[in-house]
Amino acid sequence: MQFNLVGNLLQTAQAHFAAGRLGEAEICCRQALGIGPRNPSVLYLTAMIVGEAGRPAEAVALLDQVIALAPNAAEAHGNRGIALMSLRRLDEAERALRRAIELDPRRAEPWYALGNLKIAQKQPEAVFQAFLRALEINPLDGRAWTNMGNALQQLGKHDDAIAAYQRAVSLLPGEASIFYNLALAFHEQGRTEEALAGVIRALELDPNYVMAHSNALLSSLYFGQGSAADLRVEHEAWDAAHAAPLAPLSSAQSDQSADRDPERRLKIGYVSGDFRSHPVGWLLANVLPAHDRAQVEVFCYVADSTADEVTERLKAGADHWRPIVDLGDDAVADLVRRDGIDILVDLSGHTAHNRLLMFARRPAPVQASWLGYPSTTGLSAIDYLIMDAVTVPAGSEDWCSETLVRLPHGRFCYAPPLDAPPVALRPEGPVTFGSFNHLAKVGPEVLSLWARVLAEVPDSRLVLKWKSLGEPSVRERLLAAFAALGVGADRLDLRGASHHVDLLAEYGDIDIALDTFPYSGGITSAEALWMCVPVVTWPQDRIAARQTFAFLTELGLTELAAASEDDYVRIAADLAADPVRRAELRRTLRPRMAASPLTDGARFTPTLETAYRQMWRAWCGGQSPQAITVA
Repeated sequence: MQFNLVGNLLQTAQAHFAAGRLGEAEICCRQALGIGPRNPSVLYLTAMIVGEAGRPAEAVALLDQVIALAPNAAEAHGNRGIALMSLRRLDEAERALRRAIELDPRRAEPWYALGNLKIAQKQPEAVFQAFLRALEINPLDGRAWTNMGNALQQLGKHDDAIAAYQRAVSLLPGEASIFYNLALAFHEQGRTEEALAGVIRALELDPNYVMAHSNALLSSLYFGQGSAADLRVEHEAWDAAHAAPLAPLSSAQSDQSADRDPERRLKIGYVSGDFRSHPVGWLLANVLPAHDRAQVEVFCYVADSTADEVTERLKAGADHWRPIVDLGDDAVADLVRRDGIDILVDLSGHTAHNRLLMFARRPAPVQASWLGYPSTTGLSAIDYLIMDAVTVPAGSEDWCSETLVRLPHGRFCYAPPLDAPPVALRPEGPVTFGSFNHLAKVGPEVLSLWARVLAEVPDSRLVLKWKSLGEPSVRERLLAAFAALGVGADRLDLRGASHHVDLLAEYGDIDIALDTFPYSGGITSAEALWMCVPVVTWPQDRIAARQTFAFLTELGLTELAAASEDDYVRIAADLAADPVRRAELRRTLRPRMAASPLTDGARFTPTLETAYRQMWRAWCGGQSPQAITVA
């Protein structure tokens, strides 16, 4: 009789669970356990229910009871591993999953879970192997194909990643995230049109896909169509769709909590997922330690867990280090308020790991964007955009939704790598041009102009370097594009990934760097100049097109900036024909840079602090954001 009653309650609980009625299912299970507390089937289902309800610690305790009663229950070990992953007890989770695999190696689920665990442990090769095994067992699992693609992306195998994503699309054609991931893979190969198409398809399937919409804005910077004012309109549409509706949630709290003393020590918060070996990290490394601690207290809100030696440098330069990877936007906004941040600075814009929706909640009285994104954010919650008078010249205020802050020596302070190799002397002979920019910046117009440069300078060669050039399909596509422009493979040197210090050393093979457009080099141009390679650029009327121009202006080399396509070809050809001038630049560029605020945090940072102080005084005085030009 008791057995029948437990069985009936179990069946009822299973029906509720299958229908998503977790509360009713748990009630039935608890009643059954009151009658038969050692029934492994009831304990197992109860664990599944509480796990689904977001209570993984309870699920682990229940599954421990199941395993004590049935030590060889493979599914119990597997689900215990999944629950332990939710608790971030990853080593225990791995042991549980491997035990499940040992007991039943033909089940795909524990292999799939192990792949997800290896994602959390940032072990892409192990991710690949786990999903490969899951797909051998169940080749129709679209989730596994998607995660396989993600692992292949991290391994730099973009062709294989694209094939995996396309397989996933065939199985899950309505899943927006797969099209987004596919777009990222196309982007890494420089296939910008296909990348944009993938993002657009993701947005068609899910109009509220915030990161896909941000990626569409980032993609728009790579195309020459439209004006800077058009880009602003597109960015403001993102704000209207995703961010502006969040603003009323917290604006009053920030205004009431801050001490309106215009001259007191300020709490500055920097928000980024790129506190590491990344352009943002390299552009911040000389700034954080140079802050005047009598005037500024520095908080870093860290939106990604990736860390390396640059992370340690940045951490040493901050007063407070706040990991926020596992926190939602509301929780981060509450943390910022508790820290009493006066000026909160976005370092990401619409790039990966951004927390713009946290900024939309207005957790700080003054909010600004700087460094990581060469455009307006479009956010009504961002008060200021920190730039300079070269990147955003007078009369170009309509490029930005934010109020402009113009620093006197450019908006970047580059920290040259501590292990940068010495400058290599170039031999006499035919000139070698080069570009180490992201292939997504190398569109058809760029290829066409570079082909003209090569035609103008007989016997010259062109070195291109980007990590996806290590893949045969990418090289073949680029060789075919140049062949159509009359440039043979014998004049091209296409190079894939290498360690960063080796990449810098490869500038020893380059006489003249050719900049991209309309998205010019940022850190790439800084590295070329540090390695004493002059950069020919073509600044246009948008922020992304003027980054290299700002570097050259600070170094007194504006003669390398073209006014047109013809001018670009002329400047490159004239410099190629002037070995004396090239030798002088090879000898003087690094010391010239080292003597400038471009690399000197002690000279650059006070101008940034002056801007912060003026922002703060305006807020304390009850003024709306005021345009700032630091002398």
